[in-house]
Amino acid sequence: MRMFTAIPIREAVADELHRWVQEHRPSLPFRKWTHPQDYHLTVQFLGEVTEDRLEELHIALKSVQVQPISLALNGGGIFGQTSSPRVLYGSVTGDRDGLKALHASVLESTEPLGFLPEARPYSPHITLARNYSADAKLPFPPGLLESMPSGASWLADRFVLMRTHMHSSPMYETVYEYSSPS
Repeated sequence: MRMFTAIPIREAVADELHRWVQEHRPSLPFRKWTHPQDYHLTVQFLGEVTEDRLEELHIALKSVQVQPISLALNGGGIFGQTSSPRVLYGSVTGDRDGLKALHASVLESTEPLGFLPEARPYSPHITLARNYSADAKLPFPPGLLESMPSGASWLADRFVLMRTHMHSSPMYETVYEYSSPS
């Protein structure tokens, strides 16, 4: 099973992102668009996890202390070349220290099980689309990022363990949820 931990995006916030996507999607030749039910902030990508290791992973993640994190949309950006980006994403602002602390706690809980952090720095974002078409006649319009949603806020009071179902839409399934104390 291909798995990762993530912070879910509240439905109202996902709806705002989806409205922007629907408006601009016809003019943006990305090959793969994220289903709005799949919008999330990745905490740690875990990769392939066998069924027999799922329970020990769940136990390790239950040890993570979840504190509420205040977040808000903050425009967007791209990863990759400006002319042909690999990823279009929504940016977040707010309690970035809280995000980093959750990320560090999740890494600390999974490392003894052999799950290693990625080599690149942690960069929380909401992936909206992937793989701008190299066949596109026009480069990605960078000014378009200025119109991406900003301000919609939510309190992230949980994170989840998700499973990927490749070639499905939506493709992510919540397996376990870990919440802040009431």
